[in-house]
Amino acid sequence: MRNRYSMMLAGILTSLLFVGSVQAIVDPDNMGRWTKPINKGPDKEVPGFLVNLGPTGARAILKETSFVVKYVFPKSPADKRLNIDDEIIGVNGKLFTTKHIFGRQYGMGYKVGYEGPIMDFGNAIEDSEGRDGVLKLTVIRGGKKINVKVRLAAIGRFSKTYPLKCRKSDKLVAAATKYLLTRSKEFRSPCHKRGTVALALLSQGKMKEARSIAASWKNVPGERTWVWPVAYQCIFLSEYYLKTKDKSVLKPIEGLVKRLYEGQVVDPVLYKDRIHSGRPEGKNYLKGGLGHVVKIDGYGTMAITTLMAMLAWELAEDCGVRLDQRYVDRAFECIRTHTNKSGYMGYRHARGAYSPVGRQGLSIIAHKLAGDKGTEEYVARVTKHLARSKTRLNDGHGDNVLAVLWGLLGIQLSGDQAAIREIFDYNKAFINMSRTHDGSFVAQPGRNSGDKGYYMSSRLHPTAAMVLVLGMSRPSLRIQGK
Repeated sequence: MRNRYSMMLAGILTSLLFVGSVQAIVDPDNMGRWTKPINKGPDKEVPGFLVNLGPTGARAILKETSFVVKYVFPKSPADKRLNIDDEIIGVNGKLFTTKHIFGRQYGMGYKVGYEGPIMDFGNAIEDSEGRDGVLKLTVIRGGKKINVKVRLAAIGRFSKTYPLKCRKSDKLVAAATKYLLTRSKEFRSPCHKRGTVALALLSQGKMKEARSIAASWKNVPGERTWVWPVAYQCIFLSEYYLKTKDKSVLKPIEGLVKRLYEGQVVDPVLYKDRIHSGRPEGKNYLKGGLGHVVKIDGYGTMAITTLMAMLAWELAEDCGVRLDQRYVDRAFECIRTHTNKSGYMGYRHARGAYSPVGRQGLSIIAHKLAGDKGTEEYVARVTKHLARSKTRLNDGHGDNVLAVLWGLLGIQLSGDQAAIREIFDYNKAFINMSRTHDGSFVAQPGRNSGDKGYYMSSRLHPTAAMVLVLGMSRPSLRIQGK
């Protein structure tokens, strides 16, 4: 009996040690980005890639159970209320007790999430805005614990069906659209920002701005261009045509469709001897897939650029453009073949690195627009896994805003109400934390070392993304479900 008791006690202690090791900040330096600032835009004065504390106007370093303030925007609600190096240890009368898991996370693991200070702070914003707007912070300043009140606008709570039938969502969309309209001189490159802003303004009926973007974006790029801008251009011009019937964009759409054909791997054997950075890459050139560049080079094909092309082709077909179905069929077959039986979508293969959220959302949208019979089981499988991936919404590779945008658009278009609520309800706190005091949204730190979204477009891209997502209550575009 004594030996059995000793073994049981040892097992309990071991499990506690394991839990403690999991619930730790894997990379407390945010992969060196806490002190790596952006060099342009509205965040250039911020001293690094910090966690945005919602519409308070404060930015902070994330610790296991607290935030350390490192920047406060002038004339924001937190101005003259919070000081640099204030440590926020609780909110609305509750101390942060759950340790946040932060740091690198790749592959098919799910032992990550927003639980901890981020979720607690985001939910407190929701509670305060649903009452009188007063956010009560417990702060350690100069070694002493004090209480600080930050006054937010009492704009209400998200509805139980948000973003649908939700006054708060409508208010946030209006404020975010207004912000976009004040930054029109910054709408050009990179393509993620330009394409998403164009779609957001079009969705909100800002036709003067949409026409201006369409008029400046009619030239078909050359054969050495990247797939990304070609796909975004085709998606926007197609949505623009469907809304305006402006025939001047039809020829460019046709040219963009053909340019995307050129980026597809038709026969993988042609790439069997490819070398990238001294390593053979032939196995990564998947039949039907597209890579970074139209004239295929680099290290092989990728699921997300393939999906962007698929979405562009489906929208172009809605405009009346006749497609060469062979290319479309190859792309769909590639994606379905290389989706895991669980519904996980890797970087290119069925199992692989990085968060799957953006790819899953894009795949749902492309399949829904195609309307092909026999894909119901595939879409249901991907939808189920997308809901399971709710903890990883902000962990996209390259630009995490892509995951936020396409993941949330895709889950809403799935029509699976349980899955929709699972991912939107879990990420309510994250959305609140991404909001800024001036109506815009900002990219938040994630767990991927390759994420450059904040440095490419800290505000315009995420703001436009949330206009599209929170604006789905009144869908205006095909990608929103119109």
